[in-house]
Amino acid sequence: MKIVYISNSIIPSRTANSIHVMKMCQAFADNGHEVVLLAPNRYKEYENGVDDVYEYYGVRKNFEIRKLPYIYTRILRNFYYAYQTLKEIKIINPDLVYGRDLYGCFFSSYKYATIFEAHSPMNNFVSKQLLNLMDKNHLYKHTVVISDALKNLILKSQNIKSDKIVVAHDGADEVVDFDSKVELKGNTNSLKVGYVGSLYKGKGIEVIEKLSYEKLENIDFHIVGGLEKDIKYWKENIQNENVFFYGFVSQQNISSYINSFDICLLPNQKIVFTFGAKDNGINISQYTSPLKMFEYMASGRVIISSNLSVIQEVLNDDNSYLVSPDNIDEWVNAINYIKDNKEKAILKTKKALEDVQSYTWQNRAKRIMEMINE
Repeated sequence: MKIVYISNSIIPSRTANSIHVMKMCQAFADNGHEVVLLAPNRYKEYENGVDDVYEYYGVRKNFEIRKLPYIYTRILRNFYYAYQTLKEIKIINPDLVYGRDLYGCFFSSYKYATIFEAHSPMNNFVSKQLLNLMDKNHLYKHTVVISDALKNLILKSQNIKSDKIVVAHDGADEVVDFDSKVELKGNTNSLKVGYVGSLYKGKGIEVIEKLSYEKLENIDFHIVGGLEKDIKYWKENIQNENVFFYGFVSQQNISSYINSFDICLLPNQKIVFTFGAKDNGINISQYTSPLKMFEYMASGRVIISSNLSVIQEVLNDDNSYLVSPDNIDEWVNAINYIKDNKEKAILKTKKALEDVQSYTWQNRAKRIMEMINE
């Protein structure tokens, strides 16, 4: 099948949405489909120093990327880019249009079989109307969402059919090189507790700050990710010698860091705003499906996670240690328990490895494609 994937992501960039798009295009191609990714030519925002975009994201060059014209005029840019994607789609003439760009998917659904993937509720009048109209179109197949919680939120606010919303949690790579590791800073004999992700408030860096001041013997904290300004802020606020920052690491190298940890932290708080979105009041903690959760599971590391209901759609007491997001004593107790009960902790990592096989990118793409044939 010939698939066109419409994305509004900045490629290459550090954003999680761009990682998701590249991984899914690879996964569709791995399942035997011919894939063309359409992305905006947002050259002003590209990550510097990227010579090979496929290598940067750690994906194979088994799909084509076409960059389309883009304008930065706020009012017109969505419609302008949708117009550009529709022109390109007509040239390609695919069997299926798939994408995370609502405007592009809306217009394509009038001429092509279309699936739209949503990672948040429709947060304004226009987007709600577009989804409602698209859902009534006979060529529109499904809305794919990343969690049951997000499905329920959309159903509460949208006049669309429940059976056309399909839950497909995010994923991880099918094959992980467990032997690929990096030499971490600090004491080589310490218990290595790691975190991968953004450093803005709500993602859990404040939990690590508090943990670093607790009486945890022979334990180092390793933090991978974050913008330079955030790293500078937290370095000034966390002055302990057992906390180490590594900055941004590209997707192709991230598993080497995770493999080097003994424990992986997923300390999402009850309020998490998307990067740069605090002013719009969008709290993603209710419906998020963090990529690092699946990467942690696939690495065979021990996971301590906040016990948020959306996280528990994937993690449970059999494959991880779940604690209250803002109760530091529970985080401390979990770390000490794992330190003293390594054999029991290993059992949870084995279960996580088993469970994550249902969440590989390739299996995710396969399930989505099976839906349109049902």
